[in-house]
Amino acid sequence: MPESNKLWLEIKEMFKTSKINITILDDTKSENTKICKLLKISSASALGAIILNTSGIIFDDWIRLYGNDTYDRKGIAKINLLSEKGIPEKIKRMLIVASDIVGGVFAINSGKFNEGMGHVWYFAPDTLDWEDLGLGYSEFVAWLAKGNIDEFYHSMRWNNWREYSKNIEFDKGVLLYPFLWSKEMDIESASKSIVPFEELFGINLAYRKKFNFGDQ
Repeated sequence: MPESNKLWLEIKEMFKTSKINITILDDTKSENTKICKLLKISSASALGAIILNTSGIIFDDWIRLYGNDTYDRKGIAKINLLSEKGIPEKIKRMLIVASDIVGGVFAINSGKFNEGMGHVWYFAPDTLDWEDLGLGYSEFVAWLAKGNIDEFYHSMRWNNWREYSKNIEFDKGVLLYPFLWSKEMDIESASKSIVPFEELFGINLAYRKKFNFGDQ
């Protein structure tokens, strides 16, 4: 059995034993091998296995892990605006690998920050800042399946979020107002609107720039 297939079977087994709901979207296509070559990643790596075998994975109806692209769903290439040379253009020197429905983004640091190179970082919508999770990609995937996501998001989830989140499409998110980072935010009373994720993330990046965090 090829190493890539063996690793994917191990990942799927880990998902099966998880206590949270995990949905694998597996409508893959031939261009997935092209994406791996563009990114210069091995098909036997965790990222390569997920790109080759999925068009996305949903954890707890909350986090979307990106796989390959489909005609109606963004994957690694589309969400990162990959150039023909495999360079992510959405966020310079960061490869987006996952997002959550409230506008948070998980990305691999490939030079944006001097510390935590190769680690997955989280762009937090409640602070508009990046934080190093101290995890490599494979460790990050294991954390999604086995970690305490509830604790990580305790301040960003409202009482009936499960009923709300199960109806949100893969490329959509929840625009909370007042914004999560504002002093006026009350998670229970805040208005909640379903919008394209790109719009939600774009708003957060615009405010980050406005508040002089830097370019992105």
